[in-house]
Amino acid sequence: MNMEEIKVALFGVGGYAANYPYTIGVHPEANVKLVAAVDPFNKNCDMCPVYDTAEELFANHQPDLVCVATPIHLHVEQVVEAFRHGCHVAMEKPIAGDMDGVRKILAARDEAGKMLSVGFNMCADPAIRAARADAQAGLFGKPVSFKTIVLWPRGHAYYTRGGGWAGKKYAKNGAPLFDSVLSNATAHYLMNMLFFLGEPLETLDCRTYRANPIETYDTAIVKGKTASGVDAFIAVSHAGDPDKKQNPYFIYEYENATLVGGDVGKEEAYLVAHFKDGTVKEYGREGQRHMGPFWSMIGALRGTDEIACTGEQGMLHVDAIEKMRGIEPDSTPFPAAWLAEKNEYTWVPGLAEALWDCFDKAELPDWDLTADKLGEG
Repeated sequence: MNMEEIKVALFGVGGYAANYPYTIGVHPEANVKLVAAVDPFNKNCDMCPVYDTAEELFANHQPDLVCVATPIHLHVEQVVEAFRHGCHVAMEKPIAGDMDGVRKILAARDEAGKMLSVGFNMCADPAIRAARADAQAGLFGKPVSFKTIVLWPRGHAYYTRGGGWAGKKYAKNGAPLFDSVLSNATAHYLMNMLFFLGEPLETLDCRTYRANPIETYDTAIVKGKTASGVDAFIAVSHAGDPDKKQNPYFIYEYENATLVGGDVGKEEAYLVAHFKDGTVKEYGREGQRHMGPFWSMIGALRGTDEIACTGEQGMLHVDAIEKMRGIEPDSTPFPAAWLAEKNEYTWVPGLAEALWDCFDKAELPDWDLTADKLGEG
């Protein structure tokens, strides 16, 4: 397409979807035009007409690219429809609520002969991409073990947003959702491990818990291994101590180097490789490319960039989440006696420290749920 105008349609207008009109609007030099949107509930878009249905949109427009930024349970139907109308698709993560949905989307993509991008932001981050390129080139040696921790408190409003689908297993229409801490807010950091590994977690074990009255889980600890023998561990929670937030922090151990992202207790995240010979390579600050997956997709359409996260790569994330459900179909509620509540936030005192202990050891917890509080017994 070179620098020909790329016509974009948007499925979803509110919430995160509002980033699309913004990023297109602040980059007029990119020659990208938002021509139409679909949202039956939100018409707040000054850049283009907003239709109630996709049928109306496609009757009036032929976009080159459809961006899907709607809740998880709508992804399969909307992405497949976009492919059937001959459009490329840039969608938000995760691809779908289950692997069956992923397979339907990939089949529709292949039948249409179009491109698919999945919106895992870290996959488009310049620092991450540079470090991954070095890893793939063998600069760090073979991967040995990866581990990640994210402690992001989320209040009650988080679980009542978006029409009530948050934390649900299935939507009202029966479509799979399985919205959880690890499939939504912290999905990027599980995906980042898989992005570097380039292969699925062949085996895994997990523990999932909930402090909030949801169907899935707000706390998860996962320990897995790839077919090539790399250990992977992640601990995440929305129910940790409110004063002990931890932005994403990861340590990827290789034969010749340790790649570290983020820092303990710090807001800003820098990516640094520490080599065993004492040398250091700095990749810079993470999170410096707003709407990176979208702009990588624009570049891919023009032949100047590559898709940041392909369907096959994004599938690794859904595969891991589905394997977790096979082990723990239902999460374990934290004992009521363990819970604290203040300012519309429910948490487990001591949970942050307990998850740090899991992270340090890269081990699943063995908490005594009959104890009066976490850490006893």
